[in-house]
Amino acid sequence: MDIPAFVRHLHSVAALSDVEPVWSSPQDTVCIHIQRGDLIYLGVVSHEIPPIEVIEFLEGVVQALSEYIGQLSEVTIKENFVTVYELLSEMVDSGSIVTTDTAVLRGLVPVPSLVNRVIENVSGIGIGPDKRPNVNTSSTPWRPQGIRHASNEFFVDIVERIDALVDADGLVVSYDVSGDIDCKSRLSGMPDLVMVLNRPETMDDVAFHPCVRRRKWDSDRMIGFVPPDGQFKLASFHVAMDTSPRLLPLHVNAKSSRNGHVYTVEILLEPGQCNGRAIEKVCVRVPLPQQAYNIGVQCKTGTHAVNNARSPQVEWNIKSMRPGDRGLKLVIQYYVRSNGSVGKGSLPETDTSFAEQGVAAAFVEFEVAGYSASSVKVDALRLLCESYKLFKGVRYVTKAGTFQVRF
Repeated sequence: MDIPAFVRHLHSVAALSDVEPVWSSPQDTVCIHIQRGDLIYLGVVSHEIPPIEVIEFLEGVVQALSEYIGQLSEVTIKENFVTVYELLSEMVDSGSIVTTDTAVLRGLVPVPSLVNRVIENVSGIGIGPDKRPNVNTSSTPWRPQGIRHASNEFFVDIVERIDALVDADGLVVSYDVSGDIDCKSRLSGMPDLVMVLNRPETMDDVAFHPCVRRRKWDSDRMIGFVPPDGQFKLASFHVAMDTSPRLLPLHVNAKSSRNGHVYTVEILLEPGQCNGRAIEKVCVRVPLPQQAYNIGVQCKTGTHAVNNARSPQVEWNIKSMRPGDRGLKLVIQYYVRSNGSVGKGSLPETDTSFAEQGVAAAFVEFEVAGYSASSVKVDALRLLCESYKLFKGVRYVTKAGTFQVRF
């Protein structure tokens, strides 16, 4: 596997976000990766395989590792190395993908405990086979028999992401909404649930968890399933473009100008269509050219920082925006060095345009709790085959996916 070549490829780009998810190495292998947080998850393939299949597998790896060891970082991966190794051994067999379903994996790999971690760190081995959980071989391998809970609860999170491209005139060039139906089940026995949605006809390219009975969805547009115990993703979907109005929870206007040797970028934020909800965790990232210097930033709301780790970048963070907030502005001014040597405080010898600098867009992140961009909501959740009372809750969250504003 040509992993060193892939690492060199990563170091050759200005920002990790610029790296294509699929890269062909010089050794006739293909490196397919995803980035989550500060970690990169890499799959190296040497034969023909759909790249989306590898990306989906890597997403499953991230989900499984998160449920087993919590917050993922370089430190937690090393501390739980034996568990990570065992999980990967069960997920892949001789290069073929087996499963990433955590409900199945729990029957094969024990969830690490404090005592197990101490034993693994000291001895370098995991717990013995005699202490492994029993493998479930029933018709519902994602749910073992005999589950009991003191209180029977079922929680649903519909998390939607808006991918949008806004041009310099403020017009929405591209717009796409996708979502996940994430669930947390703490139900006793063998419950059979039916979820009724208010606008199932707007959902396109729906992918279900194996527990879902597809025939009921195809005939009645209802989701019938026997849920796994714990957290799981019930479904993922896209919103049909002809049924989705292009409403943005956050309006972002970006302008660029030049006065002599001084380059200026202005970012203006205003709340959009979000049903009066607060817009939280707002982050605007503006990449600057590698030759930028004397970078000045002005803003009256939120906090800002200039990051020069790989290439200059200004980051503007606002904890929360209310519907009445108007005129939130960020102003960036900087100079650009010429190819020749430039002394401290001197001006560049040549001028370049923003396009020539590679500065063309701002990247935006945000989160709106209690708002659904697609208006898809849960109308009812019915419990069958069990007689106890079901406590249920539903939350809606809309986030920015790939949200880019050009200037």
